[in-house]
Formats: sequence, C-alpha cells, structure tokens
Amino acid sequence: MNSVTVNSKSPSHVSIFRAALQAVVTKVAAISMAIKNRREINQLANFDAAMLRDLGITPTDLDGALAQPFWHDPSAHLVEAQMDWRRANKAAKHDNFVGLPR
Repeated sequence: MNSVTVNSKSPSHVSIFRAALQAVVTKVAAISMAIKNRREINQLANFDAAMLRDLGITPTDLDGALAQPFWHDPSAHLVEAQMDWRRANKAAKHDNFVGLPR
C-alpha cells in the first residue's frame, strides 16, 4: 500500500488561485479608478489658466498628467504638481516675510 504525505505548510492550489484572482481584481480596480480620474481630469481642460491656478496647477501640469499611460492614475501627477506649487508659494511668502524690516 502506497501512502501520500501532504505537507500542510505548502499552499494549496485553491489558495494560489485565490491570491492570483485577488491580484487581478486589485489591478483591474486600480485601472478602472485611473480611467475614471482621467475622465474627470479631462474636464479640467475646459478651464482657463486662471481657474487652474486657483486650484494650484498649471495647463502644463494638466498636459503632463494626461500624458501618463492610461493605466496610470493621472491624479497622482496633479497632486504632486499642486504640492510643489504649495511648497514654492510657502517658501516665497517666507522669504518675503524674512526680508521685512523690524
């Protein structure tokens, strides 16, 4: 009589399939969110430069975000551009304040 021993520490085929399926679902969800955000960012293209500046971005930032591959979320590019704008604006205000006479 032959006996088969099963190593309980090795992953089963079901758990491997479940992990692979979860990875695919996660990636599809991320791509879906990127496409949704891209559609919303496309609407910003109708704004003029002053309106974009009020949001802390420039038309160049917008073009750079939309130039990303479709599976990348362009909103991440815009958030980084806006954070750069805020840092530069804060530094400029600080520099102007430091230069004031006491």
